[in-house]
Amino acid sequence: MIDDELQDWIDKSLNETATEAEARALEERLLEDAEARDHYLNAVNVHASLRRRFSAEEEVKVPSVTPFPGKTRRKLALGLAVAASLALIAGVIALLVPPSQPTAAITQVVGAYRSDGTAYVAGESVESGPLVLERGLLRLDFSNGARVTIEGPAQLDVMNEMRVVLHRGVVTATIPESAVGFVVDTAAAHVVDLGTSFGVSVSETGQTDVCVFDGEVEVSNPAAAAPRLVSEGQAIRASEDSNTIDSVAYETSRFENAWPVNSGVLQTTGSMRFVSPGPDFHPGNYEDNEHIVVFPERRGFVSDREVRVDLVDPGEFAKSEYREKPILRSGQRLTSYLLQLDVYPEGKNPNRRRSVRGQITFAKPIVGVITSDRVLIESEAIFGLPNVSYGSARMIEPRPEGDLRPGFDSLILTADRRTLFIELQENPGHLDQVRVLVEAD
Repeated sequence: MIDDELQDWIDKSLNETATEAEARALEERLLEDAEARDHYLNAVNVHASLRRRFSAEEEVKVPSVTPFPGKTRRKLALGLAVAASLALIAGVIALLVPPSQPTAAITQVVGAYRSDGTAYVAGESVESGPLVLERGLLRLDFSNGARVTIEGPAQLDVMNEMRVVLHRGVVTATIPESAVGFVVDTAAAHVVDLGTSFGVSVSETGQTDVCVFDGEVEVSNPAAAAPRLVSEGQAIRASEDSNTIDSVAYETSRFENAWPVNSGVLQTTGSMRFVSPGPDFHPGNYEDNEHIVVFPERRGFVSDREVRVDLVDPGEFAKSEYREKPILRSGQRLTSYLLQLDVYPEGKNPNRRRSVRGQITFAKPIVGVITSDRVLIESEAIFGLPNVSYGSARMIEPRPEGDLRPGFDSLILTADRRTLFIELQENPGHLDQVRVLVEAD
């Protein structure tokens, strides 16, 4: 509804006589009333038309020593009013239309390079358009919370915050509730997230593989009769020259480079393996004689209780009394990972002791490390998987001071608090575990 008060504010604004309070009241009214905005725009258009009409007339030269003639004064006042009105409407439009946000940001890079040899850098903004990754890994965090890690060589188009088109390469995606419906398109498949973590790879021949780590996705292609629902622990394959979407064995090896970065781990080296989720994603039933296995646990979790830990400061872990162990205050937002060596009898010497070394680097600083059995059990209720039991003590055994015998475990936290060097030695039937608490994204 256009009332006298609104008309008065508009007139005063265009004639540059509005007080600060009246200008602010007009701005607030325009922001909340679409009809008022239309009326204001019409008034501005009228003034603009008048400006064009007057500006076409011959200008009057004004002597510097005499007052402006009445006609020239009117033209100047009108020009100032129009300029003021245009400035105000520009300000209103700026308020009504929020500034554009980048579609995504590069938050993690591991040896990531463009085709021209220049390096990608964490913190770069990514707008809609093509993205080429010649080699390495980078993680995109979209404005809606979706996280997508790309492994080169790869080529894709970032369409918007809800859709990418993958032409070749490997991506893994973790999609929160705020981004359910996120789409990864390829030439052979249309993959729609239904709240999940999944991987998509496109070969040089255009073959598309989709592997679902957690949750569910819907996959379709132009030639298929109906879309397929693909759930946790399942995988499918599609190609441009086929009218079917075929089930294939659940195999995560092609995603084992990209998935850790998607989960906040920049690098693992040595005999350390990051396990992709799936139906066997359970530290209680995962044995490995060759690797320290990394299981991501809780992501971005805020504990409502204090957490006792064994190590917070850089250096080598050493045993301490329970009452002397550091305590993390409640309310911190953390992500947890479980590192495990669980060996089993094998070969001609089934009971021989295994020695495994590895290194893991996280994207965010480590705030606490848990290594002793009692503290592991305490933290299980907060960070661990529910209903999981272990048949033996899980603590690691560091070398006592002055003891020169071989066979002890070692754990070192580097000065930047992002990397752990680990050496574990264990007999079959026994278990070593380390829980690492990291600052959440």
